[in-house]
Amino acid sequence: MGRATLKTLARHLDLSVTTVSRALKDGPEVRADTKARVKEAAESLGYVPHLSGIKLRTGRTFTIYSMLAAPRADEVGDAGSVALMQGINEVLDGTPYSLTAVPLLPGMNGLDAVRRVAEAGLADGFIFDLTRPQDERVKYLLEHGLPFVTFGRTELFTPHAFLDVDNEDAAFQAAALLLRRGHRRIALIDRSLDYLYTRQRLSGFRRAHSEAGVDHDPALMTHGDLGAAGSRDAALAMCRLPDPPTGFVSANEVATLGILAGLRAAGRGPGAGIDVVSRDGTRLTAYLDPPVSACFYSLHAAGRRLADFLLRCIDGEPADSLQEIVRTELIERG
Repeated sequence: MGRATLKTLARHLDLSVTTVSRALKDGPEVRADTKARVKEAAESLGYVPHLSGIKLRTGRTFTIYSMLAAPRADEVGDAGSVALMQGINEVLDGTPYSLTAVPLLPGMNGLDAVRRVAEAGLADGFIFDLTRPQDERVKYLLEHGLPFVTFGRTELFTPHAFLDVDNEDAAFQAAALLLRRGHRRIALIDRSLDYLYTRQRLSGFRRAHSEAGVDHDPALMTHGDLGAAGSRDAALAMCRLPDPPTGFVSANEVATLGILAGLRAAGRGPGAGIDVVSRDGTRLTAYLDPPVSACFYSLHAAGRRLADFLLRCIDGEPADSLQEIVRTELIERG
């Protein structure tokens, strides 16, 4: 038997092609029992709508672009990025949409990448991360009325769809755990303060110290390259200070690997009075020796949520109903 079409469905059900087409689109002029019959037959016969025709009628591309930060080719890859993409693809599976992933490497201009795709009409929606307070990509897409969802918030007044982790709370929990364990020299290794989530993490880090009545040393905070190599170098430099840190708050698993490498290079491996708390999106740090404590929120779950929000945004759901801030789970190890 060949591919099921509207005509074969219509012959099978003894209905007109127009009625079948309208039933599949949930047309209000078609009775509920007829819609149910048509949809049941479509599923049993394996009917799949021809996207080329739908594209012509609707002007949609049925393509979603993800433009997520990626490390340089000579750096350690991020397992969290894989989990995030898996989550996005799982939600798109079974829909007409396909995903085009454009990794944004350090130094690439995210606004230029978004503009090129938008002006060429290549996408129905966008997913991107590393948001800034006045993010130019968000401004551009809002001005042009194009659907998108960000992994992270902005400080713009116009509402837009986003999923964000409560980064201030995560850093607070991480620093508070180290303070409870008796550490008074705690380092924070994080991305550039250009990004909103980094500013939120710094606020939580400072708040934990303030509530514990402990001063934090600016010499133990570094903001910049968050790759494994940069994190290793930062940790090694801090270990060579006259009064080195005994605790480290890390922004993700890759940075944690770099911090551990820096500690080993300084002859101060984890354990023996040294603690690291990671901000994780996978279970990677549970398998280190010794395992590392973490503030965890699944990046696989984040990918699913981002894709769900974007599909709803494309279908016209208001942006202010597509905003969510999730909290991490503190997992104590070691």
